Amino acid sequence: MRILKFGGTSIGSVDSIRSVLEIVQKSHEYGENPVVVLSAMGGVTNLLTQLASDAAEGKNFTEGLQEMEARHFSVVKQLLAVKYQNPVFTRLKIYLNELEDLLQGIFNLRELSLQSKDLILSYGERCSAFLVSKIAEQHFPQALFVDAIQFIRTDSHFGSAHVNQPLSEQLIQAFMASNPGKLLFVTGFIAANEQGRITTLGRGGSDYTAAIIGAAMGAEAIEIWTDVDGMLTADPRIVRKAFSLPVLSYTEAMELSYFGAKVIYPPTMIPAFLKKIP
Repeated sequence: MRILKFGGTSIGSVDSIRSVLEIVQKSHEYGENPVVVLSAMGGVTNLLTQLASDAAEGKNFTEGLQEMEARHFSVVKQLLAVKYQNPVFTRLKIYLNELEDLLQGIFNLRELSLQSKDLILSYGERCSAFLVSKIAEQHFPQALFVDAIQFIRTDSHFGSAHVNQPLSEQLIQAFMASNPGKLLFVTGFIAANEQGRITTLGRGGSDYTAAIIGAAMGAEAIEIWTDVDGMLTADPRIVRKAFSLPVLSYTEAMELSYFGAKVIYPPTMIPAFLKKIP
């Protein structure tokens, strides 16, 4: 089993989503169903953060909601056959209505807690993973949308929760055992505490989601797909002759991450390191 993680830029447009499905298809052709972990569409997490802040400050947030709806609905219209569109529109609209109700509550109270912010941010990943799973279902009947809150457990440190690794591994393994042969499209970044309240895993948390699932399942590899060709010797925006490093040890990758390399989120390396997963 391989874990394929795609960030926001990888699903930020119709063309990039097509590319994601081509990568999934190639992995599938090797005789395996990968687990696909998805971030929110590019820019959506920032948009949701701004909407939450606007609501808490008593500012209008409806325009931003309309923008989010338009982006997701546009993808549906372009990548889903007409006969499959209505149920997807309906589910996305349910998510967006829930989000609007949350923002209205924050607007009324003029208060934004970390717990409320986590819940608001979760709609980015839930909308994107659901949408991509339904597009994939046209080609892969075994495609299944999965909300990671079902099996990743954390404490209640909202905003950057700490994962209960042993419990999460048990829940992941049980979920996989009960869904054999499925091609899973999983929400990155989000989890739940033991009371079922939604938490987030902090910056780069979708990478962490991929690593947690990979470690639990003893994956063959965890692949982090981005718009950068691997780990480079320097920031290519500053050093023009920066080049990709062909091989890195776990320790080297962790050091680069902690000292500012943004390709991999530092905690991501720990589950992979402990299980020796490349």
